[in-house]
Amino acid sequence: MVKCFKGHMYNAEKFSSCPQCAAMEAEGQSINSQVDQADIDTEDPVTVKRQVYEIVGRRKVVGCLICVEGVMKGEGFLLVEGDNDIGRGANLEVVLSKETTVSRKAHACISYNPEDNSYILSAAKDKKDVIYDGNQVSEPVTIKDGKMLRIGQCELRFVAFCDEEFSWKD
Repeated sequence: MVKCFKGHMYNAEKFSSCPQCAAMEAEGQSINSQVDQADIDTEDPVTVKRQVYEIVGRRKVVGCLICVEGVMKGEGFLLVEGDNDIGRGANLEVVLSKETTVSRKAHACISYNPEDNSYILSAAKDKKDVIYDGNQVSEPVTIKDGKMLRIGQCELRFVAFCDEEFSWKD
């Protein structure tokens, strides 16, 4: 994680420059004089500090989420090995930046386990609007290829890449 000159945190492995500043410039806003919600620190300093000092290699793609309903309809998001935090924050693996019903912090998480090629969906403790296969996710649940999940008002289709036919094992 790195911090741009405006103080926005972003994943330097995913972005070559700050995506929040780029979005502000695209909308014709001056990034030097405007203060908005993006400037409010929403990160847990302990977590960010730990992430900054960890040396992590590139994680391989294991699946994707495709938005089928909501503001970001038609957009796709790659899932990588390990944990994939889902929310609006630019520092997360799955960034639903336009979905205002989704938290800036991790709203939900999909974890990939390479040992058995399983995918586990879990919701943040206080989030009651994470739905998988028609059921509220209150405990971690194994998700299957082609199934639908809803986070806030965003409906996503899960597509597994790694499965019993293919995995990244050496």
